Amino acid sequence: MPRTPDDEAFEEAMRGARPLAGGARRVAGPAPAPRPRAPARPSRETAAFEVDASGDAVSGRAPDVSAAVLRALRRGDPRPEAEIDLHGRTRDEGLRDAERFLIRSRAEGRRAVLVIHGRGQNSEAGAAVLRPAFAAWLASAAAARAGVMAFAPAPPRSGGAGATVVLLRRAARQEP
Repeated sequence: MPRTPDDEAFEEAMRGARPLAGGARRVAGPAPAPRPRAPARPSRETAAFEVDASGDAVSGRAPDVSAAVLRALRRGDPRPEAEIDLHGRTRDEGLRDAERFLIRSRAEGRRAVLVIHGRGQNSEAGAAVLRPAFAAWLASAAAARAGVMAFAPAPPRSGGAGATVVLLRRAARQEP
């Protein structure tokens, strides 16, 4: 096989390189071809949330959700049907577990759920880490794709500022 300018450039770049310690390594083949992207979902699912931040309290609603629904959610209506407690998890673990919980809850037909994230008073960082990260995630397109319609701080009886009530869209019905 004839040598190409690329072969020569590679040899020049590798001149003086030494193998890593540890013996033989498996060499991966060429990277897989990129998968074609799916077309964008309807705007309802990718639209930004209308967010209201008052101090540490963050609430929001999708553009197609009325302000009355959000007011009712702030009052605790409807009551949460399930909850997840994220205490003791890192920021990334908590966000991942919360997203999985919301997706599963929606698939199981739940409409309102409670995510207990704490207020950050016992955080190693000395300040809340998970609560603001979860609030930012809730306002994102990822939350809309997970089926979030609205969210608000939990009423005092359900955890107050240390928890968030999330209202989920009804899951689309699957044809048999």
